[in-house]
Amino acid sequence: MIEVKSLCIAVHDQMLAAALSVPVVGRILSAHESMRIRQNQYQAGGIIYPSWYLFGCREKNVEGLLSHYKNLCDDVYLCPQSHLTPDLQADFIDVQFCSLSDNMLEMFQRQGRIISGYLPECYSSKSVQAKLLKDAGGGRFVPTQQTYTNSSSPLLPDSAEQLWIIKSPSGSAGRGENGMPYSVWRHETLAANLEKIISALGSGEELIISEFIITADPYADFADHVVHKMHYVGGTERFDDSVVPYGSGCQKHVYRCNWQALHNRGALPLSDFIGKPEFTVGNIETIDGMDNFSKCMGFHSGRVLISVDFIVPSDGIPRYLESNKLAATYAEQFDQNLPAPIDYYGSLPVEIN
Repeated sequence: MIEVKSLCIAVHDQMLAAALSVPVVGRILSAHESMRIRQNQYQAGGIIYPSWYLFGCREKNVEGLLSHYKNLCDDVYLCPQSHLTPDLQADFIDVQFCSLSDNMLEMFQRQGRIISGYLPECYSSKSVQAKLLKDAGGGRFVPTQQTYTNSSSPLLPDSAEQLWIIKSPSGSAGRGENGMPYSVWRHETLAANLEKIISALGSGEELIISEFIITADPYADFADHVVHKMHYVGGTERFDDSVVPYGSGCQKHVYRCNWQALHNRGALPLSDFIGKPEFTVGNIETIDGMDNFSKCMGFHSGRVLISVDFIVPSDGIPRYLESNKLAATYAEQFDQNLPAPIDYYGSLPVEIN
């Protein structure tokens, strides 16, 4: 362990505002303010998950980052991402819940700061994530897919797939950064419209066309589309170059698709096709290929917590969808023998190479 005299938890502006139930947070919160808010929020009911991560929640048996980092030093405070500047007073800066540019990272490192929760900005792209997984030897875990720009040839990926999903490289919750929903297409409908779709892309815009993966999950009443959300954690001993699964439990989003509507229309927004999920808990020990799948996650490195989305079709080989450094599941306990992932992350050792 090393001595930490001052610690800053940097948070995306909108996430911090949501955690505090205010429209905007226009300044850095002092250590005294941060802990006072923590005491109030920890006791309160009806708060949302960003607050759980920072302040904990008594009802959910979650302590939160502020509480864990208070064990490292007395001076622990919250900072909106927009106020993350070179003159920040902190030995240790946690950026698990915000972005940090490569230039800012290098500057902080030159200053001797310790950075936790960092992943390169480019990792926000699903295209980049898929390439990194392939480069790590995980090509068999990447769905059949292709990235397009407005100069791409209007040809679908070389595959016999009959169902495709169109999504943005960056985005979440079934929508791209521009707010447009992901969509699911029958093969013949997409083939007939692909040239028009590509030509409508603006300069610098990209989209991904990927196989829509069908499951027949025996642990979910043979549902036809089941998304697993698994936590991984890095830096369990040192700032190493690997992440490991957090326990063996995961969350499963179980969907039952509207095939008749897709047949009638040829294409549907993703949410219209898959509907609302049922939530259940799964165990990755029942998935034969998970050990090799997890070994390929090593491109996420450092002291960081991530949530990985994947699907397991009938061949039993996981198909990687995306990784998220900010997920809505870090305060959930899918393995009752382990603390919530956010509490485990907060208690990780703080060491340097």
